[in-house]
Amino acid sequence: MLGDLIADRYRVESELGRGGMGVVLRAHDTRLNRTVAVKMLPANAQSELLRQRLASEARIASALNHPGIATVYDFIEQDEAAFIIYEFVPGRTLRRHLESERFNFSETLDAALQLTEALTAAHDNGITHRDLKPENIMVTPDSSGGWRMKILDFGLAKQLQQPCHIETAALTQTMLAQTAPGFRLGTIAYMAPEQMEGGLANARTDIYALGLVLYEMATGVHPFRGATLAATIANALATTAPPPSRHNSTLPAAFDHAVLKCLRKNPADRVQCSRDLFIDLRNITHDLNSAPAQVVIAPTEPGIPRRIFSMILRHGWEFLHVRLCIWCVLLAYVAWRFRLATPGAVGLAMFFAALICTTVLSGLLFSLLYTHIADKNRLAAEVRRMAPWIRVLSIIVGLLAWVMAVMVAATHTVLAVFLILMGTKFGVMVVTLKSTLDRGVLSSKDLT
Repeated sequence: MLGDLIADRYRVESELGRGGMGVVLRAHDTRLNRTVAVKMLPANAQSELLRQRLASEARIASALNHPGIATVYDFIEQDEAAFIIYEFVPGRTLRRHLESERFNFSETLDAALQLTEALTAAHDNGITHRDLKPENIMVTPDSSGGWRMKILDFGLAKQLQQPCHIETAALTQTMLAQTAPGFRLGTIAYMAPEQMEGGLANARTDIYALGLVLYEMATGVHPFRGATLAATIANALATTAPPPSRHNSTLPAAFDHAVLKCLRKNPADRVQCSRDLFIDLRNITHDLNSAPAQVVIAPTEPGIPRRIFSMILRHGWEFLHVRLCIWCVLLAYVAWRFRLATPGAVGLAMFFAALICTTVLSGLLFSLLYTHIADKNRLAAEVRRMAPWIRVLSIIVGLLAWVMAVMVAATHTVLAVFLILMGTKFGVMVVTLKSTLDRGVLSSKDLT
């Protein structure tokens, strides 16, 4: 393929990307002496249905003329193959960009305005994209040192004025291709709930996908992505996204409000028009630019320790786990005092048993705290997996404390009382209070 000439004009130079529904090549236009991008069907996907899809993409995308949307130059059919000739957009996909670096809030807001304006241009022409995601957005540097956003791939786009008789089959094939082994879980992760349930796609489904893209740009986190396809779908259908500022405290409340309006489950409750979203985002820009310099929000995100401390002040579940970690340390110290008061092999064995149990237990508790901050999507599974171990270890620690108390009761009354009180309270906290709070966390909509 490399070096081949398409339509006696476009010489193939390299492959830019490959997916379930197309291959994108870099080529040189020998007539106009410019670089172009050529989209064609994969060799194993040549069919009349998919050629119709490619022709439909070319027809729809060619109707759009906006700096935020890749321009279609030509559509070619040659030897039972079909090609779309796009403008060549330098840079990398938004997905690749997010994997290597983060946007600050000013850059996120600027990119959000660009994407919303481009989407508005498409909607004003009666076109919905229906597959908006970071993989279909190019990030390219501009002359001012900032970033320019370009929306690509209108392969699933739909003209609202005309029925599309092949859309169901095409959508099914795209879902299968994107979730097959070796492909990223992209399309389904950015579908609106009504799309997952088989409803019609319109401008509001694009707005939902854009809300997810903006959420991920601002926080580095997809609010509904789970460990499996089923978990992702369940989260998108049943859970409510936490405010983006939960993950990035530098974000203003107005941005939280704008993004969460895009992510409402019911399309009727969602932002109805991308133009309205553009106005909301522009007002945020105006408010930030008019704010006094001394109250400009720093673009850095607080570290894990600071986020743990802030959550301790707000949430009982996190506070309980920190208290239990502290109790583990205190129990280990009291066990050491018991060792000093009880020389011999038995005292040494009891001390090491208590030390090992409290160390493992505190490690499990801290692991749950860290998971709550770093990856909420895994928290439910981790709580269920660790709960039996935490319960068993806590009972063992409580029993060890009672046995040690009995052994030193005759000679060290104060130490025995401490051991009884600490062992009893620790066991009660884990068996009753922690179990109750775990159930509350697992049933909370903020879990994912």
